[in-house]
Amino acid sequence: MTALVIAAGDTTAKNANGSFGLLVFLVLAVAVVFLLRSMTKHLKKVDKINFDDQPTDTKKASTPRPPRP
Repeated sequence: MTALVIAAGDTTAKNANGSFGLLVFLVLAVAVVFLLRSMTKHLKKVDKINFDDQPTDTKKASTPRPPRP
């Protein structure tokens, strides 16, 4: 009975692990946003490249690879 009273009455204790977890989550979320912005910029550069202008190697294209067992 006293354990319930102590556990229920201890509402003033700070939860340091929860605050640290929130901080880590926010830092990771900001990092993901910057990574997505960077990836979008790089993908836009790749879309601008015209792949038809690049020469193709006809030797590799004419002999297909056999399937792996």
